[in-house]
Amino acid sequence: MATTKAKIKEGILAKPDILEGIDPARLPRHIAFIMDGNRRWAKANGKDKLAGHRAGARTIRLVLEAVLDINSAVGRRAVEICTFYAFSKENWNRSIFEVAGLMRIFEAAAIRELEGLHERNIKVRTIGNLDDLPENVQESINEILKTTHNNTGLLANFALSYSGRNEIVKAAKRIWSKIDRGELDPDDITEDNFSQFLDTGDMMDPDLLVRTSGEMRFSNFLLWQIAYTELWVTDLYWPDFKGEHLLQAIRDYQKRDRRYGGA
Repeated sequence: MATTKAKIKEGILAKPDILEGIDPARLPRHIAFIMDGNRRWAKANGKDKLAGHRAGARTIRLVLEAVLDINSAVGRRAVEICTFYAFSKENWNRSIFEVAGLMRIFEAAAIRELEGLHERNIKVRTIGNLDDLPENVQESINEILKTTHNNTGLLANFALSYSGRNEIVKAAKRIWSKIDRGELDPDDITEDNFSQFLDTGDMMDPDLLVRTSGEMRFSNFLLWQIAYTELWVTDLYWPDFKGEHLLQAIRDYQKRDRRYGGA
């Protein structure tokens, strides 16, 4: 993370028009990202796949800094959560070389970014199946989770070995376990308390879902949570996504009338 004043000034906060066209009172509280296009970016730029994933990791840092800049300009923690679809359960089906390289990138990023994330009061969480990852990667990630646990600023939430359907199945099993122990009556299950058994049980649903690379699908991501989330798609590959594009996504989001199925 950029922690020095000089580096922070390079962010979008240095631009006087950062909130131009944006209503500070209507910022999305939770923004989710399907970070698609790392491999296509690498191919388009004559690089190997892992170079694309490393560039994508840098984009995560830039997006977090942009959100912090927005919150600073507003003067409050307006955007509270950013959730990044970092690695799906389906991604395990990729080549051994690519998966092993991704694991090294995750471990290196966790070590490299720890101090900066902590200094900027960012709390890191994960959803999905962290136990699927190699032990050394788990250790590095658990260290960042432990160190930032008590931070009260922006929540950076990473979906790792994650599947929306798998998350719902796990929630159903948790509910059944409570029913089996006599701790829950099936007639008392509602949409609201079902949500509490999901990996995101204590988080608000995303207001805005950003998907890069132009694909028009949800790719098994937060299937329960995005029922009324606003979708914003760009043809940009994830490594090319910058703070200015996040601002445009927010502007477009604020032009929409969120009726949640009502009139």
